[in-house]
Amino acid sequence: MSRTVWIVCHDDTPDNTVLGVFETEAEAAALADEIQGRFGNGVSYFSWVVGTRYDGGTRYTS
Repeated sequence: MSRTVWIVCHDDTPDNTVLGVFETEAEAAALADEIQGRFGNGVSYFSWVVGTRYDGGTRYTS
């Protein structure tokens, strides 16, 4: 059974620092809304399936 998490990060530095990892989209959205003004390029959040990894090509596999 796969598990999905929500990751919040910013784009102000080359390494796109992760600011938080959450169980729900609502939690990620709340943090993004709260802190987006602290970063010139704002923040973004997205879902990720735990166990997904780069497969050496152009895609990710679980």
